[in-house]
Amino acid sequence: MEFKTKSNNINYFLENEVPRNIIVTWSLNPQIIVANEEHLTASLDERINSARTLANKGVLVGFHFHPIVVYENYLDDYISIVKRLISDFNPNEVVLVSMGTLTFIKPVIKQLREREMKTKILQIPFETINGKQSYPMETKKEMFKSIYDAFNPWHKDVYFYLCMEAHTLWKDVFGFEYASNNQMEDMMKMSYMAKINAKA
Repeated sequence: MEFKTKSNNINYFLENEVPRNIIVTWSLNPQIIVANEEHLTASLDERINSARTLANKGVLVGFHFHPIVVYENYLDDYISIVKRLISDFNPNEVVLVSMGTLTFIKPVIKQLREREMKTKILQIPFETINGKQSYPMETKKEMFKSIYDAFNPWHKDVYFYLCMEAHTLWKDVFGFEYASNNQMEDMMKMSYMAKINAKA
């Protein structure tokens, strides 16, 4: 079971025994995005520190770079986060790293425009890909490959995947692609279980 969060409220996990098959993961973005777009959530530092605290207890953790947001010099900020994770965590403590970006269907765009908390996300230039609004494919290739390459020391020990992205991106980003979704999910489960069983 995976708990995915942007919170630093980890008290329950600290106060109770955590089964080996529980994974706690955090969605990470540069602090400028957290402060301006991820209202009422924990700061970047609080998220990473919470992950470090649970990893110290022996809980498997993971990180989602999703959604990656394009702005001036954005890759420098994301790669700084990658370097911090590599410095602060042993890859044996980390079960997954996922990457994905902003992808909207028209009803969601309408809801974002109508909600009380304002956003600048919709000022970003999008194009239609597979019936949804998202960044151009060339932008996606650059962002995903740059971040994946920065994780080079973890490539053999952590499961990386693209979340809700076109299969055509896998080869450009990772250098390989799966034959099907089922094969990808099978490999994911094998990787997760190897980490879980290693804790026995």
